Amino acid sequence: MSNTRIDIDPEGDVLIILPLKKIFSETENSETPQEKHYLCSKKHLTLASRRAAKIFASQFKEASQEEDGLHHWKFDGTFNDQAFEIILKIIHGKTRHIPRTTNLDLLANIATIVDDLECHEAVAFFTINWLFGYPSGATEIRGKALAQLILASFVFEHAVLFETYTKMAIRYNDGALSTFELPIRGDISSK
Repeated sequence: MSNTRIDIDPEGDVLIILPLKKIFSETENSETPQEKHYLCSKKHLTLASRRAAKIFASQFKEASQEEDGLHHWKFDGTFNDQAFEIILKIIHGKTRHIPRTTNLDLLANIATIVDDLECHEAVAFFTINWLFGYPSGATEIRGKALAQLILASFVFEHAVLFETYTKMAIRYNDGALSTFELPIRGDISSK
């Protein structure tokens, strides 16, 4: 198994293991990494993420050091690695190369990770810029793009944009809003 290691904090004490989503091709390249390993700081993670704080303060396996002296925190393969790296860099204060704007796919992937890690406060400054890159009054936003904006405005706690986008979804959809397999809460998508 080939892995890529990224040192978010070269002196870190947590190894976050993120399996990469498999993209099937006719030519299987054994050199293609199957996981990304991020070396991070437990202190930064626990300060920024309520989920990390709970995990490392508990009896979970991740709270114990492995033979290599690191805590291993393994995620499943549902998260986008580019979005995950952006979040980890923000949490660790490595913000020089954080994008000022994002496309909707990346924004929705970031929102999914922020919601899972419960690190809303740590990324709040960046999310304002990312959300305001999308017009709130544009009536041509439909389908998956609208679902992504609903997810992002909800997770990033922007009430005005969330209300605007949900009203658009109600106005322009005949039935329940399709979530396009995004983690939009059922009480939002069914209204």
